Amino acid sequence: MPWGGMTGTFISLSAMKLLPFGVPKLLISSVAAMPAYAKKLAEYFGVRDITVMHSVVDTVGLNPLVRRLMINGAGAICGMVAAETPEALEEKKSIALTEFGFCDKGAHFVRELLEKDFNIISFHATGIGEKAAMDLVGQNLFEAFIDLVPAGYSEYLLGGNRNAGPDRLEAGINHGKPYILTPCGFDMISCGPIQRRDDGDPLWVSRQLADRKLLLQDAIRVQARTSAAEMQTVAREVADRLNRSQNKDLIKFILPTRGFSSLSVEDGALFEPESDQAFIEALKQHLDDDISIREVDADINTPEFARAVVEALKQAMDD
Repeated sequence: MPWGGMTGTFISLSAMKLLPFGVPKLLISSVAAMPAYAKKLAEYFGVRDITVMHSVVDTVGLNPLVRRLMINGAGAICGMVAAETPEALEEKKSIALTEFGFCDKGAHFVRELLEKDFNIISFHATGIGEKAAMDLVGQNLFEAFIDLVPAGYSEYLLGGNRNAGPDRLEAGINHGKPYILTPCGFDMISCGPIQRRDDGDPLWVSRQLADRKLLLQDAIRVQARTSAAEMQTVAREVADRLNRSQNKDLIKFILPTRGFSSLSVEDGALFEPESDQAFIEALKQHLDDDISIREVDADINTPEFARAVVEALKQAMDD
């Protein structure tokens, strides 16, 4: 679908966004590479398998360059259509899994335990990856959703960079299939770049992040420890969302009491067990009794915790 201007690009993307995953989609646009629109365009590209071809020249009238571009675009979409074959019946069902670098070992252990029986589809929980997971879970492509890192919701509440919006938990809650959660990522706020600290950034000032434990991975990536009060707020809000579910027996919350991520384990950069405990106590206080909570005496990156996650999944599937 060739469009030159910004308005045409977004009209085309809005239409393509309605098409399910796997249906060939191609956009030719003269504005797709403009940095000023990158964030807005990512809202479409990040959650849908849309192929984008930058036109380089403006697509006004036909000329040799535009004609060559149209031929290439037509060849690309025709090739996708020609290559499409009816999917063979999958012997194994698929499970969605969110993860990021601070729980990569735990995610690895979970995959090891499940990959014999299931296809494990991982999503990078950095905001846009979580939105993609929400979108595909909502398309009913998965038999279950293991949400190791639901922190796009706490980032929404607290103002962090990985903000995935107010509806972050809804896909899992409304899926009607097993939804397994952990609190990974609730123990930090993504607040980089570090220059924001020196520029009087509102998030840094309002939450006094400079006075907290920080992990400076580099000048761009900065994680600040969430306070006990913030953890209680997150727990209450998460509980309120989960309590609205019509399928509470399918929701299992697994809590690693020795560290919600690799940063909050003993000797970790954001080690603050009293804040983690504040989350646990608030969650138990506010979550309906119909929703299962299990505390595991291990951190999230251990085989013991992975086994607890898989056991909860199997229990939910058997219910």
